[in-house]
Amino acid sequence: MALSSLWKKLIPALVVLLAAAGGFYYFYWMHTPQYAAGEIYQAVTKKDYQLFLERVDLEKVYSAALDDLTDEALQSDTRDHRLAAGLMRTLKKPLIDALIHETETQFRAAHSGNPTLMTPLVDTAKAYVGSAALSLTDIFDVEEKDGIATASVKLHDDELNHDFTWKVRLEKDVNGDWTATRVENLKEYLQQRKDVLQSQF
Repeated sequence: MALSSLWKKLIPALVVLLAAAGGFYYFYWMHTPQYAAGEIYQAVTKKDYQLFLERVDLEKVYSAALDDLTDEALQSDTRDHRLAAGLMRTLKKPLIDALIHETETQFRAAHSGNPTLMTPLVDTAKAYVGSAALSLTDIFDVEEKDGIATASVKLHDDELNHDFTWKVRLEKDVNGDWTATRVENLKEYLQQRKDVLQSQF
């Protein structure tokens, strides 16, 4: 009788302890780069632009990407590429704003509206990266070191029928949440894409 009474008192306490442990683990998990990478994948696959904005710092991503693009284009033998690179560098801030707007229209499956002065540069940047043909297929191998995480993002190029991997850097924002801030291997990706293009033609 005494044992039964003891169990009746212990079971509610155990339930509370297990619930607290589960809550702590879930709270901890929500603040990991792995969780953030999962939310980025979910945002892209479900076309959830608000969630995407929470997990991807588009201004930082596009700023770093444009720096890499202009560096590569300035080394090109093609005069048009060097001219475009110069314009991208000069008009970097409005171009970033235009790319963010373009990202939103793609998520919302909306029409981008009337062409603007930035439209040719946006189209050039997209063509250079081949982003129109890219689709995200997986995010894997998230590694964290010294406060910075790197997620391997697998992309399929429908036009080339080839898979590429982007190394995406994630950093903690002011709220302590992990957000993507740049594609670390964009220059290497551009060279790989160029090599695949040349091998197919």
